[in-house]
Amino acid sequence: MNFRTVLFLFLMLSFGLSSDSYSQSTKKVDLEKFKRIDEPARDEVSGIVKDSRFRDVYWVHGDSGTKNRIYAINNEGEVLPDKDSKGLEIKGIKNRDWEDITIDENGDILVADVGNNCSCRSDQTIIKIKAPSTTDQSTKDYEVFEISYQKPKGFLYQFMNYSMDAEAVFWKEGELFALTKRFRGRETNLFKLSKLDSEANNEFQLVQKIDFDDEVTAADYAFGKLAVLTYKSLWIFNDDETEDMFDGEISHYEFEADQVESVTFIDSETVMIVEESGEIYRLKL
Repeated sequence: MNFRTVLFLFLMLSFGLSSDSYSQSTKKVDLEKFKRIDEPARDEVSGIVKDSRFRDVYWVHGDSGTKNRIYAINNEGEVLPDKDSKGLEIKGIKNRDWEDITIDENGDILVADVGNNCSCRSDQTIIKIKAPSTTDQSTKDYEVFEISYQKPKGFLYQFMNYSMDAEAVFWKEGELFALTKRFRGRETNLFKLSKLDSEANNEFQLVQKIDFDDEVTAADYAFGKLAVLTYKSLWIFNDDETEDMFDGEISHYEFEADQVESVTFIDSETVMIVEESGEIYRLKL
């Protein structure tokens, strides 16, 4: 970890990520509502990702209590392939607490059933859906991967049900990453999985820790940039190809909005942020 990273983390711990304390690039922005996602895809929106295979196609899903479906939309929130679409049903799967969605280099969709507000779940999973089409109405072409998190060292932890609460996942260069929502105050843990095995439990390994200004609700990686969304700001980390995920150039955008829980890149200079109600914002970086 280089001097810049050490200084950055020290300032975050000392000043709680205030915009004046450490970064010249922090901006206060007014998010303007652009569109609202069409029904039924806007039911408690909890995750969004851009499909890298098709132009102007995004996938969204709902939170716990909503249907076991993912929905294809365009960047204006219109459901695809047409207004009568009911989404893609994932047959035989229950939406226990789907919190985020990402896509791998093959076009396979990964849905993170990892919500854990009670810190009591032992049935968290990643659902990998084989490269869906916007015209598909249902699928059984998926795999389910049981997941857990690397326990801290210590005798007591070996006998505890150790589970994390996460709402943000992203795919980067063949690996799946998860950012915890909250752990001991503002501290967020970054975990990663280097491979997924449907025949065994998949243990996320701790990569590093970092503080954010609020609870982390979503993330996306594209164009060599990591976007991390909290309830009141967006963080953009430019990847400098070091082991430290947060070591590159940092941009910080503060805003006022309702319950924002989804983020994805539209292009290298624009992100889409979505409220749980389905309201869409666009932010030019």
